[in-house]
Amino acid sequence: MPVRFSRARGAARCAVAALVLAAPADGADERPDFSGKWTLAPKISDDIQTLIEEATGPSQVKGAGGLGLLPRAGAEREAERMELRRFLLDRVTLFESLEIEQSPADIKIVHGAEDVRIFYFDREHVRNDRQGRKLRCRTRWDGPRLVIEEEGEDRTRIVDVLVLVPSRSQLVHGLRVESRTLEKPLELNLAYDKVTP
Repeated sequence: MPVRFSRARGAARCAVAALVLAAPADGADERPDFSGKWTLAPKISDDIQTLIEEATGPSQVKGAGGLGLLPRAGAEREAERMELRRFLLDRVTLFESLEIEQSPADIKIVHGAEDVRIFYFDREHVRNDRQGRKLRCRTRWDGPRLVIEEEGEDRTRIVDVLVLVPSRSQLVHGLRVESRTLEKPLELNLAYDKVTP
């Protein structure tokens, strides 16, 4: 069953922003270790399903109906939008947990059992997404924040920002997805609690 939260999005964004501000600024030259198992803190995270629905547009094909022998203008983009909508909504539950393995050379981010992404520090690389498309990937450190950027050949852009809040044993994960297929960029601010063994 999809994750659905019933609280104001503005309050969640304020809570996540407070966590980010609580992250220590000292030791900015040190790279934090994000390793561990994390579970979503829904009360202070964005409503994932609602934001995906808003970014991907209506659940019905726009302009459907009528009979015609020729394809309607924009039908291909609309089909891509519906495919992306289904793909993202099918992945909502993957955000419930997160596992990270970090070494000096790379970071592996695992959502659920299926979604594994590996990014290398200090070098650009190419990886394939779950649909087989190539993404050019870069990582960079912005003080204690890790910024991961992925760009596809179709101008899709995904930006992940990870911030550790050690005083609260929490991880803040900001995600922005830009695509010509989306109605508007998808932006998520998620907070995770560390799972203690």
